[in-house]
Amino acid sequence: MSKQQEQAKYIVHHAEYSAIGDWANVNNYFPAQAAAADPGLAELRRLFEEVNRRLDALEAADRELVAPAVQQAAQAASEIQAGDESEARQSFLLTRLKHIAAMAPDIGEVIIATLANPAAGIALVLQKIAQKAQAELKTPQGG
Repeated sequence: MSKQQEQAKYIVHHAEYSAIGDWANVNNYFPAQAAAADPGLAELRRLFEEVNRRLDALEAADRELVAPAVQQAAQAASEIQAGDESEARQSFLLTRLKHIAAMAPDIGEVIIATLANPAAGIALVLQKIAQKAQAELKTPQGG
């Protein structure tokens, strides 16, 4: 057996990172020092730690499909929380939330529900994006 095959399948290189997939790391983008200074950021960090635990429970193929969208959603949410409330950033996050909900409904529901009705601290714009995602996902897509 090669040395690489003997290594653990999931590797965490730093306490602020969550390992997802085969030898791949997904950064939650929520450093501990920043989370300590911002209650909203701390809440986002807790949310995505829970999401990463749920991702770890998925089959490898499903995890590989969902993990990039979760990583992008975490990055966008962090940037919005930090003050980037641009229309492009909001649209990007909304799209990622809908993709996550379509690929892994249980994980999508956790993210959307938490962002839509969080404890105090998360930016109002994140709440509005999540509420819009909830409304759009409950509305049948017609064409």
